Amino acid sequence: MISYAWRLNIAAMLFFTFIQVVVPLIPRYAIVLGIQPFLIGIAVSSISITAIISRPIGGLLSDKWSRRKLMLIGIIFASIAYAILSISNNINTIIIARILEGIGIALFVPSSIASAIDYASEGRIGEALGWRSLMIGIGFSLGPALGGILSEIFGYIKTFAITSILLITIIPLIFSKEREFHYSSSNINFSSLRDTRFLLSLISLIIYAITWMGLLTFLSAYLKILEYSDLEIGLFVSIQAMISLIMRIFAGKASDIKPFFTTALGLLIISISFFAIYIFEVPPFLYIASLIFGLGIGIFIPASQTLALAHAPPSSRGFLSSIYTMGMDIGNLLGPILFGALIERYGYRTGFFIAPFFPLITSIILFLYNFMNFNKNSTN
Repeated sequence: MISYAWRLNIAAMLFFTFIQVVVPLIPRYAIVLGIQPFLIGIAVSSISITAIISRPIGGLLSDKWSRRKLMLIGIIFASIAYAILSISNNINTIIIARILEGIGIALFVPSSIASAIDYASEGRIGEALGWRSLMIGIGFSLGPALGGILSEIFGYIKTFAITSILLITIIPLIFSKEREFHYSSSNINFSSLRDTRFLLSLISLIIYAITWMGLLTFLSAYLKILEYSDLEIGLFVSIQAMISLIMRIFAGKASDIKPFFTTALGLLIISISFFAIYIFEVPPFLYIASLIFGLGIGIFIPASQTLALAHAPPSSRGFLSSIYTMGMDIGNLLGPILFGALIERYGYRTGFFIAPFFPLITSIILFLYNFMNFNKNSTN
């Protein structure tokens, strides 16, 4: 019989598959409704604001109440969001759906990450996070393709409704007689927010997310200006997503031994991929940068999660997971704005040239910290 930890892995994969069925379709559906670009931008970004507000609440409830119930409620919120989307015909209902979707993700994700640690064997937390990261990555890879197929066959409205129903089918995977970890008698350890491991991993995630979301947004726009097709930017994203999946388990195992080094290595490879984007700029050689980026992100994500959470007190795992994952929300929110201002003033090539230095500097800091701590431990 499949273990409960693996049932949760499958649940995470399906949750993000179904989420990614809908997310890429929302801007296209809004265009069909005749909604203006600025309002489409508001609708798309509203999920980040909601997630930032909701994640700490979801994390605290996960630690003090029940990770299992929080995941269930998150699934239900996402299902309701897509049900509303399936009857929407204006920007207001789309924004309401996005707000509910943001709450659902904010409740599901911290509990999902914390549960991977709860059920991990001693000394194999990084490996467990690597598997969970792999399954989420598969969901991100499968979802858009499935969404494209469903929307072609059924149209947007029916696809939203179908996805709402499919989300509910995940619930039986969450139910279990397996013992759940409860820490209601313990206080949340807020001092863990000041832990060097956690702070460095959070900062590195924020810097990565701001740089990547800004770079991806305007690389897509730049290729559009040069009259490259949607297929070519889609292929760029797909290559890195597939390559990253290969690396996640190996990176998880390596980060159990050297989390600082593995996180820094991932950021260094990401920096090299951003330099490659600046050098190659357009397809087909641009796909070399995509391949390098896939290697880097496949190493960085599980390693950074392990660095942030492997030493977290059990009573604070959900809360710390929520704060950590806010790093991506901050990147989604700030990256396009900051790079937009930079590129509007200095041009696309300048933005592409500057981008690699942010992860590069962060990786150097992590390498130095790893080196200093290694020497310190060697002399003790």
